[in-house]
Amino acid sequence: MGQVYISSPFNANHLPQRGIIPITPSGERTWLVSLETAKDHLRIGHTSDDTYITRLTKAAQLLCENYTGQVFSIANFELTCDTWEQTKEIPEVSGVRSITHIKYYDVDDALQTWGATEYYLDSGSQRSRICLKPDKDYPDLRDGIGNIKVTFEARPTWDIQETTSLSEVATQAVLITIADMYENRQSVIVGRIASSIPKTSEYLLNTLKIQTL
Repeated sequence: MGQVYISSPFNANHLPQRGIIPITPSGERTWLVSLETAKDHLRIGHTSDDTYITRLTKAAQLLCENYTGQVFSIANFELTCDTWEQTKEIPEVSGVRSITHIKYYDVDDALQTWGATEYYLDSGSQRSRICLKPDKDYPDLRDGIGNIKVTFEARPTWDIQETTSLSEVATQAVLITIADMYENRQSVIVGRIASSIPKTSEYLLNTLKIQTL
């Protein structure tokens, strides 16, 4: 299916929107907690649940990452925007280290790559920003939606080559979440308050959570 867009200027009935999706395949990510570490935490010696526990290590990390607004291992994402104004701040994901490319649809509906000499990445703040270089202008866009796609790499805010207090906090929060998922496989348990993240994990993750005003 081709690109679907609205061939008229934006109005109150279709306001500009943007969204981020991860594009690094699961098998290409280095996950924070290994199967062996998870099994040691769960005190499991058999192998019959290895496939299930492996899935939990990934699901728990993704859940904790979503809660904190930052990644715990290197990952690539694609940000889709309708307008250039929306590209000025990268939402939801912190630790953006590099822009792979920015592609956009021009006024002739042709897909173009925006030259890296036209902009720069400001990654010094909690929410990274894409800024115009001096004396540069944004390219003209077609009338429509999904006009711009920004592909970028995000990394943890700590040094991934070293064990730090932040990485240990993240690891412990993921392990606790794995254990909660493993012990409570059904979505709702009678007599137990349903919660997406165990409270202990939540307390730990609050020390890593990107604060927004």
